[in-house]
Amino acid sequence: MSPAQKLKEQENLFDVAVSHSLVLRSRLAWHVIFWVSFLLYEGFIWGMVDGKYTERLMISLLELPVKIMATYFTLYVLIDKLLINRRYGSFLLGLIASMAAFGLLFRILSYFIVYPLYYPEGQALPLFFLPKILIYIGTMYALVAIVASFHLLKHWYNHQRTAQVFEQMAQQLEKEKLEAELKLLKSQINPHFLFNTLNNLYALTLNDPAKAPETVHKLSELMSYMLYDSNQAEVPLLKEVQHLQNYIALETMRYTERLDVSLNLYDNLDDINIAPLLILPFVENSFKHGVHNQIAQSWVRVDILLQENTLVVKVENSTGTPPEAAERPFSGIGLQNVKKRLALIYPGRHTLQIHAEAETFLVVMKIELLDAPVRKPTGVNAYPAYT
Repeated sequence: MSPAQKLKEQENLFDVAVSHSLVLRSRLAWHVIFWVSFLLYEGFIWGMVDGKYTERLMISLLELPVKIMATYFTLYVLIDKLLINRRYGSFLLGLIASMAAFGLLFRILSYFIVYPLYYPEGQALPLFFLPKILIYIGTMYALVAIVASFHLLKHWYNHQRTAQVFEQMAQQLEKEKLEAELKLLKSQINPHFLFNTLNNLYALTLNDPAKAPETVHKLSELMSYMLYDSNQAEVPLLKEVQHLQNYIALETMRYTERLDVSLNLYDNLDDINIAPLLILPFVENSFKHGVHNQIAQSWVRVDILLQENTLVVKVENSTGTPPEAAERPFSGIGLQNVKKRLALIYPGRHTLQIHAEAETFLVVMKIELLDAPVRKPTGVNAYPAYT
């Protein structure tokens, strides 16, 4: 450790020590203020009875040490060590024993010090006179009960603050966990999509090399979107649609003669934002599991519309799959990825329905948009169909 680092560490230790010392001095000052105020109050109140203010003040001063001992023993031993740790039986036994002990000590103090100075006639009764001891206990523990109530209130307040801090920490950790999961899911999309697209590009260079430059350009636009724009929490829906159009353009280059694709946008979607890369996996799977497996004419239809404040996305494609194969659950990295992302980003605000039929496959995704203006669908195709 360098001399500068040692000096910095010593300064930090000094700052901590000074801060701790100031806290202790502050607490001690408040305790002193409380007991002085109590002493003056008790002397004044009792002095109002017979006008002997000085005498009453001196009696209260003589009795004060016993009251202080009983109070602090109750606070820092019975409450802090036993009650707070839920040792209720030990707390109750300790409270009864301490009340008897301090009550007897109070009686001895009064009998041998206070009475000879101010009330000699008080010694006419026996020292261990039970009614007097009970009166002393009641008088002293009325004060202890009041102070203990504030002490317990302080414990409750500190507990609430601690619980709130832990809750905030748990929420922060959960948020960071969700963000990490989302980043992981997004990182899974990029290589998965790139792998499929490079396969398509490879096939295209073999079958139609002239279209390869255009394909590379479309691919660069897609990768730019996925690497930069998709890192945002939300993107404009129309930008996501443009991303879909680029992807569809890449795919249609391979299946021009036997593919019919339509991308239909209904209503005005200009001010709608969604999480990025939610729709692409459905469209991608339509080509991978639908169009790619068909030799005859095939089709893909994508509909995006609003139902009041709910975004509805329908992706349907032909399959030509035998009925027994269509009954098997649809799986794939892309779809499972979207399911997880929907659960993280829109918990309780989305539905995802998958319908696998003998010759068609349909995915219906609905997302409740909290910030979107509520409006009824117009039924008008706001944008020309992509074919």
